[in-house]
Amino acid sequence: MQLSSSERRVLNAIWRRGPIARGDLAVATGLTAASVTRVVQGLFEREMVRETVERVGARGQPIRPVSVRIDGAHAIGVYFSHRSVEIGLVDMGGSQLETRTLSAEAGTPEAVAQVTRAFMADIVARKLIRPDTLAGVGIALPGDFILGAEQLNAHEFFPALGKPGAVRMMAHGVDVPVFVENDAASAALGERLLGAGQGLNDFLFVHVGHGIGGALFLGGRLYRGVNGNAGMIGIQFPNDRPRPSGQDLFAYLQREGVAVEDFPQLEALSISGCPPLRAWIKRAGAQLRVQLAQTTRILDPGTILIGGRLPLAMLNALVAEIDTSEFCNEGAGLPRPRVMASPLGIKAGMIGAASLPIFRTLMDETDGLPTTTAGIAL
Repeated sequence: MQLSSSERRVLNAIWRRGPIARGDLAVATGLTAASVTRVVQGLFEREMVRETVERVGARGQPIRPVSVRIDGAHAIGVYFSHRSVEIGLVDMGGSQLETRTLSAEAGTPEAVAQVTRAFMADIVARKLIRPDTLAGVGIALPGDFILGAEQLNAHEFFPALGKPGAVRMMAHGVDVPVFVENDAASAALGERLLGAGQGLNDFLFVHVGHGIGGALFLGGRLYRGVNGNAGMIGIQFPNDRPRPSGQDLFAYLQREGVAVEDFPQLEALSISGCPPLRAWIKRAGAQLRVQLAQTTRILDPGTILIGGRLPLAMLNALVAEIDTSEFCNEGAGLPRPRVMASPLGIKAGMIGAASLPIFRTLMDETDGLPTTTAGIAL
């Protein structure tokens, strides 16, 4: 799916403000009315937008506001857990139309490429989507970038992803664009498109995954930094000490006799009925409260979103521990950011990964991310 810059600008405005009249689209995008009419007609012919008829009074032409068709485009998302790899098909509304859980052995770069090719062939053969509606594949990587596409500083759970050239291997033979980001940045992008960040231009996203990471949205755009690693708040928590990460959570629960090894198992735990879980949330929340206060005074975000791989109930409990009267209370009367839990909860991994091709292919007005080879963007 190839859209021009004007088409992306218009589609982005429709996504953010729709249903919206063409005249309002011209104001929102800075394009002429004639250009908006032409672009909208093209999107309509590609079945990416729809219009409704609203009659105002008994005379005059009816208003025909335009909105995005959630089935007008789809994306495949891939993300990693300690014991499994998840791949799924997501539409423009964030609905997961098809998901599969594969064993951890599928987490090698070569296996990811093979699984992706097979998944694409299957959903097309079963006519779940039309091939021309597939925007691409997004892969949320558990690690940070050392040499861009050439090498990833992968989490210790995923050593195969740290091999030189691993990103290129994951895209081998995949005949649609493949986009990768670290898992924090992809989850933040998912929030911007389909979560609590839809109406926010500036926010700090805190990602509790296998590690603890972050991402920044500034002026409505994901800020990646020079090397794609902006938002690495985890550096504030040494690996050899207790820290607010998923790996630390699993280790702590196991020491306390709670048999949990991966994120899906957390859904079966009750916070009120699991004292070790309550203790970890209290300690992790206190750690984040202190460090996020410092980060807040450096970046001055209006909102801090807490998300990642934890169930929504646990995210809400973390927010309650962070957002106390002590948070950002230096006695100077400075404004405090709003602290919120991501409403996406455990869906953030898949939605974040799938958001990469949706944003880059359909809504990003500039080619702001460095590209290495055709179809692999970082």
